[in-house]
Amino acid sequence: MLRKLVMATTLTMLALPAMADANFNKAGFETHVENGRLWVFKADSAELAAFKAQGEPAVFVSRIGDGPEGMTLRGNNNDVLEAYISSK
Repeated sequence: MLRKLVMATTLTMLALPAMADANFNKAGFETHVENGRLWVFKADSAELAAFKAQGEPAVFVSRIGDGPEGMTLRGNNNDVLEAYISSK
């Protein structure tokens, strides 16, 4: 059992760098994969600029499993996440 767990963990860790290179941007949005979670921001927003300069904001919204490939979505507010989910 432990051997299977170690193998599964190793395979997951090997897959993470490939996922970090995936592009999940949609028109009007910019995304960033961090620790397996997809951060979503309106393109050219003040929140995006702050994220790039300072990292994770103190206040954010999470939507567990609602992102592409079942990832957790994170953003500065629920309206941004809803708009991202409903956009094509």
